[in-house]
Amino acid sequence: MHPYHQLDPARRTDAGLSCAVCRGIEAADPAAPRHLGELAREHADAVLARADRRGYPPSLSSDGLRQSLAALYPDRAPDEKLYPLIREHLVTSLTERAMTVPPGTPEVLVEYTRYTGGTLRAPIGPGDRLMHDGVAGGNWSISHVVAVRSTADGVQVTLREDGRPPARWTAPNVTRWFLKLDRGPLAPADHH
Repeated sequence: MHPYHQLDPARRTDAGLSCAVCRGIEAADPAAPRHLGELAREHADAVLARADRRGYPPSLSSDGLRQSLAALYPDRAPDEKLYPLIREHLVTSLTERAMTVPPGTPEVLVEYTRYTGGTLRAPIGPGDRLMHDGVAGGNWSISHVVAVRSTADGVQVTLREDGRPPARWTAPNVTRWFLKLDRGPLAPADHH
């Protein structure tokens, strides 16, 4: 098995590990180099935490990763060959975050597109950023979810667009007119 190659199930065996790093980890050899997957996860977590402190999602472009990693590790920024793996860990973390809403939030599902492709139906909750799907009218404004509540008339979603007072939408209209961009940064206690 090589990094960035899909596993061919026909080549799977019960043989021992062949990766020298994996063998060292399995043997708990303190002199074994750290595994690339472990390093990439550590860097991705650091990039995400830095972006959360600054209050916006991390940039997933190579230049954005380079800038974030240079700021985090001024003396020892990771090699650019590790960027695709760091990016995939970031995308996975952001997708997991986008699929999570506070417990008890009424279910309203909108379209969410992963950075590396693939569309999911994701729930929305307070703290989410939504984009108005303005294909027909050219309106691509960004709104923040303030509340999602069950009422006698169904589920109501309160959205706040920058510079405008909060507006209430019905769940079917939110599903029809909005796309989920991301979930807001988690509270500091939620970073563990």
